[in-house]
Amino acid sequence: MSKAKYLVISSVVVAALVATPFVVSKKVDSTIETNRVLLEQNGLKQDILSKSGYLTGKRTFSLEVVDAKKARDYLLSTLVAKNAQYKLFAESLKTETDASINDALDGLKFNGEMTNSNFLPSDAKVSLSLNQLPRSLQESVVNDKAASEAILPLLTRGVLALDMTFSSDQKLKDVKLKDIKEEIKSEGSTLNIDTEKQLLTFNENGGVVQGVLGVGKQNIGVTSEMFTFKSELQDFIYNFSYKDDLNNKGDVKIGKYAFEVNDDDNNVKFDLGSLKGNSSVEDVKKDLQIKADYTLDNIVVNNSSADIKLEKLLAKLFLRGINSDTMKKVQADYNALLLASTPVEDKVLIDDFVALVNHGVKFDFGIALQGFSTDMINLKDVTVDTTLEVAENKYTDKESPLALIGLLDITSKVKVHKDDRATLETLGLTSAEDFALGKAEGDFFIYEIAMKKGAISVNGQTIQ
Repeated sequence: MSKAKYLVISSVVVAALVATPFVVSKKVDSTIETNRVLLEQNGLKQDILSKSGYLTGKRTFSLEVVDAKKARDYLLSTLVAKNAQYKLFAESLKTETDASINDALDGLKFNGEMTNSNFLPSDAKVSLSLNQLPRSLQESVVNDKAASEAILPLLTRGVLALDMTFSSDQKLKDVKLKDIKEEIKSEGSTLNIDTEKQLLTFNENGGVVQGVLGVGKQNIGVTSEMFTFKSELQDFIYNFSYKDDLNNKGDVKIGKYAFEVNDDDNNVKFDLGSLKGNSSVEDVKKDLQIKADYTLDNIVVNNSSADIKLEKLLAKLFLRGINSDTMKKVQADYNALLLASTPVEDKVLIDDFVALVNHGVKFDFGIALQGFSTDMINLKDVTVDTTLEVAENKYTDKESPLALIGLLDITSKVKVHKDDRATLETLGLTSAEDFALGKAEGDFFIYEIAMKKGAISVNGQTIQ
């Protein structure tokens, strides 16, 4: 191949590379214009204020709510179109009248900035900051010197802001709230806000949405001469995976939480040392299984009438045996009851309930209290593990509801530390006769309680 041909090919390649940012930029402009028209039809006004950059494009814009009712309906319908399970939630947000929601939100305005690559497909970064209050509040704030001094500087400095990341196919990947550290004084009161690392991330794979909701720090406090309020949250993280209402799971951790309210009438304080938990809902071969397991450490509750401390609280549950198809029908009928123009008849819901009862269910629940103390009582270690079971049956709605009691098969294992037994007897909350049926097992007394067909027994001995 001659040098001339190489030069021609090289020139074409260079020209294509040079033109690519321009072409991509035009395509982005076209998409923005399409979205602008769509937003305008649905109560939101978007204006592009500036455009700059060649390889990396940067656009500033404003977004204003001009018809809150239209905007709300559009955003909710978009949510439901992509996530049908939110239909009931979406409808619940439409309880406000058209006039009231327009009065509350019309005029709300944000300033924004969008950054994207004009050369290669990549994520787009969008920042939004609150710039203008709703029109219903603007005049009252301007005419109130204290409110103006407290609120307007926050809007000017873009304090109330968030950053979003969108993939190249315009799917939302994450939302991050801007860190805030503000002290706002007004008419003898001081509001302190200190937040860090508040974010929400999404990742969809094979129809399953996985995400993380995190808060590094969220401290809010109000102080005045007669009143004090404090809420402090640290190291909160929630990981979740969602396919549908019958297949999802999550785990949560809290590093520390403190809450306090003090005024002339109340003095309430709550502290939580830490929390760890996980839960799941899973359809296993038409068997709906629900699981949860939580551990809470160092709980303290103080108020004017009592002080309560708990070193550790353990709780777990496991529900299974519910037919998933029956549960789907129950959910559909319940939604129809609330949402449909022609609600379902009561008989339909009664039949759904009977179908659930007929199929049977098994429910395990366990709770343990360690290091529980109040002004009146101290308990070292008490554990209760209970199983409730309803076998398959032929119950009908023609029978008395009391017949359901006869279907219950309940077993419970109660484990009480020997020192706690003495404490409860001393306080007169139980008697020696109550504990006589217990079986000694190391430092504990064990009580295996059962209820079958209405008869109760403890460690095999029937209680009259």
